[in-house]
Amino acid sequence: MRNGYFQLEKRKDGAYIVIYPPEEGGELCDATEVTRYLDGYNIDYAKNIVYDTVKNANEVLAKRDARITTLSVGSFDESLSISVLHEAMSAEVRFYPPATGGREFTKDDIVHQLARQGVKFGICEDEIDKYIKDRHYCTNYVLAVAEPPVEGHDAVIEYHFNTDLTRKPKLNEDGSVDFHQLDNVSHVEAGQVIATLTPADMGKPGTDVMGRPIKPQKVAVKFLQQVRNAKLSEDRLQLISEVNGHASIVEGKIFISDTYVVPANVDPTTGDIMYNGNVHVNGNVNTGYRVEASGDIIVDGIVEGAELIAGGQIVLKRGIQGTGRGMLKAGTNIVSKFIESANAEAGGFIQTESIMHSNVTAGGEIVSRGKKGFITGSTVRSGRNIQAKTIGSSMGTDTSVEVGVNMALTEEQKRLEAELSEINANIDKAAKIIAFISNKIKNREQLPPEKLEQFQQLSARTKELEKRADEINNRINEIMNELENSTGGYILVDDIIYPGCKVTVSNVTTFIRKETKHCRLVRDGADVRVAAY
Repeated sequence: MRNGYFQLEKRKDGAYIVIYPPEEGGELCDATEVTRYLDGYNIDYAKNIVYDTVKNANEVLAKRDARITTLSVGSFDESLSISVLHEAMSAEVRFYPPATGGREFTKDDIVHQLARQGVKFGICEDEIDKYIKDRHYCTNYVLAVAEPPVEGHDAVIEYHFNTDLTRKPKLNEDGSVDFHQLDNVSHVEAGQVIATLTPADMGKPGTDVMGRPIKPQKVAVKFLQQVRNAKLSEDRLQLISEVNGHASIVEGKIFISDTYVVPANVDPTTGDIMYNGNVHVNGNVNTGYRVEASGDIIVDGIVEGAELIAGGQIVLKRGIQGTGRGMLKAGTNIVSKFIESANAEAGGFIQTESIMHSNVTAGGEIVSRGKKGFITGSTVRSGRNIQAKTIGSSMGTDTSVEVGVNMALTEEQKRLEAELSEINANIDKAAKIIAFISNKIKNREQLPPEKLEQFQQLSARTKELEKRADEINNRINEIMNELENSTGGYILVDDIIYPGCKVTVSNVTTFIRKETKHCRLVRDGADVRVAAY
């Protein structure tokens, strides 16, 4: 296949343009390209004749020529145009034949012309040889190709233990919760590889056709870090547990703790338990005792009026009967057979079969399902949603459910209000002393130096307290506005929600007036609306 092309010929009566037709389906000659070539040599010629000649040759697909000037022109050598493409990833060259008497390029000429325009890397000598052997004019030749960079890849750490703490207990076919297969505790054994590092590959720079380096894409570099109860392999590519225990990720770092096992009950024989790791109680936790762990707490038996505080999650296989004194506080999730007469607070979700006469709060969802699946006589707050079979009771027991609450903002508001109360009390005390000393100064009584110094210090301190009080009031107003404008959260009722239940969705409150079945409660503007399940 050969494209159509043109050639300038010198004759006795002037200069002629000769148009050669394409062969084997090649491209037609382009009149604009012809005129651009002639303009490059500053030839005074008849442009309309060029266009007419090209048009006629293309229409009949035959060679045509025409005189374009009577003036004498030079014996122009073969020429070329170079295009550096795709961010210097390749260089394309287009050749034009010499005029009558002009000289053709040698291979060295072509390489020299490329170098003059900065193209000096990735020269395709085979393509140059191909052109020298069989010259196709007005045809693009790729005569230089860049060497692309070899891209690397990010470092990858693969964890060989469960890192998903959002897993929930499985429901059995009869609706009960399977507390024997929780899959929330990531047990590891001594000698077990718990993490593997595939190091980052930085890649290899390439070179563009101008000889400039092409950098590969940046990659993320990661390392395995030495942690307590584990060791790094010699090549630092594996982290190996040194204990039988539990693995988790805390703030992006691997945390391995050996579990403290209480073989029977937490009672007078054990006393309170505080442990930097996980605690597993095989028996009960009796009234008046406290279990605190930086990791998880698992109790196989019943929890009575006791306090359980975990940095991770709390799992109660038989539940808590708190007798008004019991308290559960988990950094992540709480899973309990039931929660009765207790306070429970979780940073993550809470899952149970029933909640009775308790105060329950969770940053995530609260699910009370299973065989019973009821919430009654309790105050239950969730940052996301509450799901239960039944809420309230036919006896009208006081029950309050609240969703869409930003727990972090609510806690911040409580903390600020307590601080503000203390500040106001201090301001009141200082004001009485300042007023007393001011009255003496007004009456021109002689005061000892220490009293005057006290007056100055109290005045300065009072200004600082008043400034802080203003900051707190402003922040409380911001929090209240943000809470007021919150619109998320819902309450899902599988069976019945009874009259008298107090329902709050994103700070909008209503009371259920009649028995409502199989519904979803959502906020709709300034109201709580009963929507389809």
